[in-house]
Order: sequence, then structure tokens, then C-alpha cells
Amino acid sequence: MKRREFVAGASVATAFAASADLAFAQSGGTLGVLLLHGKQSRPGTPGLNDISSKLSGIGARVFVPSMPWEGQGWERISVTVEQVHTMIDGYVAQLRGQGAQRIVVGGQSLGANVALSYAVARQNVAACVMLAPGHSPGYVFRTYSDVPGLIEKAVAMVNSGQGAQPFRGTDDNQGSKLSLSTTAAAYLSWMSPRRAAAMNVQAPLLPASIPLLMVMGRQDPAFNYNEANIYKPAAKNPYSKYIVVNAGHRDTDFAASAQVVSWIGGLPA
Repeated sequence: MKRREFVAGASVATAFAASADLAFAQSGGTLGVLLLHGKQSRPGTPGLNDISSKLSGIGARVFVPSMPWEGQGWERISVTVEQVHTMIDGYVAQLRGQGAQRIVVGGQSLGANVALSYAVARQNVAACVMLAPGHSPGYVFRTYSDVPGLIEKAVAMVNSGQGAQPFRGTDDNQGSKLSLSTTAAAYLSWMSPRRAAAMNVQAPLLPASIPLLMVMGRQDPAFNYNEANIYKPAAKNPYSKYIVVNAGHRDTDFAASAQVVSWIGGLPA
């Protein structure tokens, strides 16, 4: 049975280490954990740093790379979701080169979004971890009146072989409107409500062989949406778990760091 847990706050369950160590030692090989930061964020956030440090403490190989959407890079992003998946293949290869035998892919906000689409595309990871998952093309499509026309224009350009041409389009980051200077192909890849960046489209495609951990903060604007529309369609594996913490969108990963590491450490072989 899939599990749902409420955690009262960031200081809860600080004594997780001993049980996580034991479970990790029995879990069937060294884990490599790739953690992806959020949109317009950076790898060194307190939450990802804390999770990375705790994971390293139980023997995992951890990599928190800088992604193309770091800081202002998102507003000039020129790679598609699929091209980012190829980048992640390289990071996974690095982890395997360090001795990792099983790979967990996860992230915060847009990083969680990409972790899900990568797990669906490759279907060969040990688990997927989604911390305050964000970036909703469907929301942007419904909210900003210019976006449907922009998507239509991008489709026409890609279909006519002009996908690499410059393109300006609208996006949103936690209620703040953004203008992207990108290419038609990249805009369509990230902003279409029917493609790889649409978590509600990807969630039902996650194989039952891949357990899913989702953590949501009660103050996250997507709190009332993500469990029903992303977690439940994706969480087919019995080890999957949904955790609620008293946090907002940007500090959910820190608030749940001990629980995240305990879950990863206890992954069944």
C-alpha cells in the first residue's frame, strides 16, 4: 500500500541516521543520487545541501549539478527537455563511474519536474524524488492569454523546420510573469501542456517498477493539486510515499531532509 505521512516541521525525526544506515547497507548496492535544483535557483540551496550531506553520510554518491535554468539562465534557455535528459545521462554515467550501482533521480520544483520526465523517458532508475514539484505549462496556458497563441506559433515553426529560430514567449515562476528569449523548439518543449514538461501528462507513464517520493509543503500554491494529479497517478510502486510538511515552496526540501534521506536509504533492493 502506498504511504502518506504528515511531518510537523523541519526539526522532526533528527534521529533517523541509525535506521537509515542499516537499511542502506542492506539495500542491494551503492546508490547514486542526482539532485536537480529549481527554476532560477542554484545547486547550493540549504535544502539540497542538507539532503546531500546526509546522503553522503550514509555512503551514497551524490551529485547536485548546475542546470541550464540556474539563475537568469532560465530566461535564455535554449535546450529542450529531451536535450536535458541527455545531459542527465552524462551525470548518471559520472555517478556510475564513482561506484554507484543504482541511481535515484530527484529535485526541487522544476528539478522535480525534470526528474519525473527523465524517469519516464529512461525507465531505468531506482527511484524518483519530487520535492515541491513545480513548473506547470497547463497553468501558464490557462492563466496568460497570449500563451495559447505562442504555443500555436511555436508548433508551426517547429513543423516547418524553424525550431532553432529565436523565439520570445511567456512563462511564470510562482506567480511572477517571465519573458523567455529562447528558440521555438525549446519554448514548445518546456511550455506545451501536452509534452514532457507537463507533470500531469508524465505521471501516469511512470513505470510501477519505480517508487516515487513526493514531498509537499502546506503553504505551497500547488498543495491542493499535486497529490491528486501527479502523485496518485504516478505512485504505482508499493514503496511510494507522500509526505506533507509545514513549509512553503522554497523550503520544503530543507523541512523534509531527514525524511527524504531515510526513504532513500530504505529503498528495497
